[in-house]
Amino acid sequence: MIRRALIAVALTATTLVVLPAGPAQARPCGLDYSCTTTYYSDSAHTNAVGGKQEDCDGTTRTWGVRGPYLTFSERPCF
Repeated sequence: MIRRALIAVALTATTLVVLPAGPAQARPCGLDYSCTTTYYSDSAHTNAVGGKQEDCDGTTRTWGVRGPYLTFSERPCF
């Protein structure tokens, strides 16, 4: 009986462990699109902490760090 109780407590404890969320991941840029991703430190998007620019010719430029909040935009290449 005690053994079952200990197993139940152990299982409950492991299911209650919450892992911290990592930085947000931007979706991939589509083929024949130019994409801009900007990462922010807060949900109000007031403090940009990093970004990524993917151009039509395949050039990718990044700066800063990835934050937990982001905006993503894409424009078709002509």
